[in-house]
Amino acid sequence: MIRLETRGRVLVLTLDRPARRNALDRALCEALLAALRATGDAAALVLAGAGPSFCAGADLAEWRALEADPAAREARSALGQAVLAAPGEVPKPVVAAVQGAAMGAGAALALGCDMVVMAEDARLGYPEARQGIFPSGVAPSLLAHLGPKPAFELLATGRDVGAEEALARGLANRVVPAARLIGEACALAEAAALMPPGQMARLKRLVPRG
Repeated sequence: MIRLETRGRVLVLTLDRPARRNALDRALCEALLAALRATGDAAALVLAGAGPSFCAGADLAEWRALEADPAAREARSALGQAVLAAPGEVPKPVVAAVQGAAMGAGAALALGCDMVVMAEDARLGYPEARQGIFPSGVAPSLLAHLGPKPAFELLATGRDVGAEEALARGLANRVVPAARLIGEACALAEAAALMPPGQMARLKRLVPRG
């Protein structure tokens, strides 16, 4: 579910469920939480997705299967919120390397990281409005980055944001060719790994992420 690779001082965590576009089901959420909480001696982290997409968001098939069980839905929702918060709780810089689609919870997961590097073909989006889902779980990070009016537009219309627009609007730090995505993300992560963990944790609390 999570593939780990060490590149120098950087640990790359790859969501490895490409047949489902790395959609976040319970198993993947639990695996990602465990991986983020056990990063060993790595100075910095890169969060990536296997296959053509970074993350399609929550696994809607799993979510709909829980419709008749409110308690299970509530527990699943709490797990999802823990996953979205987890990159901000790691006392190390975390960089999202986004290719293809980062939708809904996938977009929120990327924005929950400290920095975002996007491939030229990447896009962020919040399709919940088109799917009849209220976006309460994914809205806070978008609000923190864009403010109320632009965030409202994206949440209400479900319009996707391409890589260059994301860069211009402060949702991304870099846009690079897809072939250089992981390398550029690792370089940025390592460049940010100057502070000791205590200071890095304080910096991450200082910078709002939603």
